Amino acid sequence: MRPAVSTAPVVPGRFGATLLLVFLGYLLLALGAVWLARQPGTIATLWYANAFGITFLWAQPLRRWPALLGAMLVANMIAGRLMGDTLAMSASFLPANMLEMILAATLLRRTGVALNMSRSPSAFLRFILLGALLPPLVSSTLGALIVQSIGYAGFGRVWLSWYEGAVLGTLSILPLTVQLQQHGLQSLRSPKRPNELFFYVPLVLLVTLVALRLLPSPFVYLSLPLLLAAVRLPFAGTALLVTLTSFSGGLMVAMGGLELPPVTPLWQEITLYLPLLLSLLPPLLLAAAVEQGRRRQRELAASEARFRDAMEHSAIGMALVGLDGRLQRVNRALCEMLGYLPDELSAQSFQGITHADDLSGDLELVQDTLAGRRDNYRLEKRYLRRDGSAVWALLAVSLVRDAEGRPLYFIAQIEDIDRRKRAEAELAELAQRYSLATGASGVGVWDWDLISDDMIWDDSLFRLYGMRPLGRPVSYEEWARFVHPGDIDAMQRELQRVREGLAQLDVEFRVTLPNGDVRALRGHGSLALDAEGKPTRMIGTNWDVTQLRELTERLNDERERLQVTLNSIGDGVITTDLDGRVRFLNPVAERLSGWSTAAARGQAIERVLPLESEEGRPVASPVRPCLELGTVESIPGHSSLRHGAGGLIALRGQAAPVRSAEGELLGSVLVFTDVSEARAMQKHLRYAATHDALTGLLNRPAFEDALAESCREVEQNAGHSVLFFIDLDHFKQVNDNAGHAAGDELLRRISRLMQDLVRSGDLLARLGGDEFSMILRSCPLVQAEMLAARLIEHIQALRFEWEGQVFQVGASVGLATLRAGNSEPAELLRQADIACYQAKNGGRGRLAVYAEALAHG
Repeated sequence: MRPAVSTAPVVPGRFGATLLLVFLGYLLLALGAVWLARQPGTIATLWYANAFGITFLWAQPLRRWPALLGAMLVANMIAGRLMGDTLAMSASFLPANMLEMILAATLLRRTGVALNMSRSPSAFLRFILLGALLPPLVSSTLGALIVQSIGYAGFGRVWLSWYEGAVLGTLSILPLTVQLQQHGLQSLRSPKRPNELFFYVPLVLLVTLVALRLLPSPFVYLSLPLLLAAVRLPFAGTALLVTLTSFSGGLMVAMGGLELPPVTPLWQEITLYLPLLLSLLPPLLLAAAVEQGRRRQRELAASEARFRDAMEHSAIGMALVGLDGRLQRVNRALCEMLGYLPDELSAQSFQGITHADDLSGDLELVQDTLAGRRDNYRLEKRYLRRDGSAVWALLAVSLVRDAEGRPLYFIAQIEDIDRRKRAEAELAELAQRYSLATGASGVGVWDWDLISDDMIWDDSLFRLYGMRPLGRPVSYEEWARFVHPGDIDAMQRELQRVREGLAQLDVEFRVTLPNGDVRALRGHGSLALDAEGKPTRMIGTNWDVTQLRELTERLNDERERLQVTLNSIGDGVITTDLDGRVRFLNPVAERLSGWSTAAARGQAIERVLPLESEEGRPVASPVRPCLELGTVESIPGHSSLRHGAGGLIALRGQAAPVRSAEGELLGSVLVFTDVSEARAMQKHLRYAATHDALTGLLNRPAFEDALAESCREVEQNAGHSVLFFIDLDHFKQVNDNAGHAAGDELLRRISRLMQDLVRSGDLLARLGGDEFSMILRSCPLVQAEMLAARLIEHIQALRFEWEGQVFQVGASVGLATLRAGNSEPAELLRQADIACYQAKNGGRGRLAVYAEALAHG
């Protein structure tokens, strides 16, 4: 397991002062402990110095441990010498003391329990086990062996005294020093009762003095004020009182203020120190439990505030509905959707605003939910607006229950789908019209399964072939028997070309009907491919062109009339000869190309109608393959026309071959349409679907897609990227004090600031509210931390002025690494969010890197 992330800032210039503080503190505590041990009332040394040292080792980087241990080693030697110990005696205690501190600090760093020891009683017990109970087992064993080997005392007595003194000393001071190391002196003050600690300090000292000197079983009374303080004060305040009780109690025992019975067997010594342990440990456990309850209350209040804020600012309608159907709370979006004022809508019931035709189905689902047969339901229904009109909505309802499972109220989300429903109705009507139109026009539709060789025909196609519907697919062999013998070979060659993807089906052929009549049919078709690009189906149409063929000659006589028609249609039309040289432009083509028919006649089609791609590269005219292959060819997608007067015009169109009555190729006709507005609208919709409207950054769905793609790249290429989760600090103050317009402007400025800082290949997104995220592709963690620090610094330095007010916000950043084995998008977002929470919990304006220890802390 990797070491937990420390959110405490490390300032190199201050390490000298820290080293001096460690030396002096350890020296004073060691001197005091040795002095107490030599007073007449002391049984074993209450060793506070190691707990002091553990606190600093745990909080400092590993590279500074040698210097810190060296300072404490020198302080330990000096304390022993000042109290009259020989050099050998002083040195004999050093290995065990150093080992105890190293082991305890390592366990605390590896597990991360110190970061969360006050969150719950179980977390505090894990902290005590790893920091105060387990390390002395090793150090007392080593110390007793060393003392026994040099002949100062026996193993059993030394081991027990050492262990008791180390455990009680660590329990007395370590919780306080760790809390102060993390949160500073501010952690001693209760926000609601900042001066209450000054009442408990003299009370605890007084009770300790009176209990030890005057009362029987004094350790019972020591815990009473501590337990009362644990309920009233923050955890650090209780830890301070425990430390004072231990100090003052140890001092009184050492000075003879408490008569202790003589102890001869080793086990009796345990009975003397057990009451002291039992008087100090329960208040700390109670304080952790109280802190857990306070934190849960704060989280519940914050959760309720977030829910209210999310409901009020939701883009879709939301309502809290009582079990009787009354609307208890509604948001602005629902009021706007139904045309009510909030007070007016709150006076309604959901039954009163539901369309009568949809009410019974809704009530049935409500009853199922109340009966426990379902937890939630979704329903498309119509609501009645204030003006009496109906609006379609997608209703999603969840039932909220209490801890005992009793229903409390419903949460309803109401999304306006009126436009979609109306569009669906229009689409159904269009489909019906299409069916009627194809039936009336004689166009038959077929669907050919290339795997099974079966064809599905519609009724119109059966009529074209002079048959009644069979009620089953038609095989390829059955269809081929209808094709005229003179056309079957050409048809099979053309179908093979289409199957190979060389062309779309556009062919005329003759068929012999069951009654012997020969008819000419026209066929169009398109190929459908599977995920691997293999053809699976061909879908197309046939229609009878017999009369068309018969009228070809007469249509040739009507060419001039056709030209008049071309001049009047809304599409551009250009005809060419066999060499692709322009022969005719209708007025729309002249306007779009900037060429007149007289000037363009004889010019190559590429000069009159120069096409280019979105990247500005030339695009081949579809006229050339149309003339070479004799097939219909389309203008490539997203092509544009470079107008002679400047500017681009988006085009869509097709080039078709022009043939004589005998089938001889005469030239081509190119029909095209100006689709500039439609294409611009498509681009706008694509951009709006992937970007945040306020900041212009990627939105959450687009960012999650990009994160999934980055995860796939990491797994495939064994790369290393970094995910940022950025949460603005104090942003709510801007909205509360200056309004949401100011908040929106600040979000835009911070977005531009972040865009200026990130690399060109990095992805930046706004997830919602004041939360942002970023992917640093192929970026080492060290470089990512530097960028995060620079990002935090620039945001904190930003001064935002609005209507005479000046605001400053900050940012907390959580980092998670994308690497092989850690590339699940949802998990990475969760990791980065946890790291960001740690950064905020450490004081805001910081960064934190997610590690496994965070998830278990």
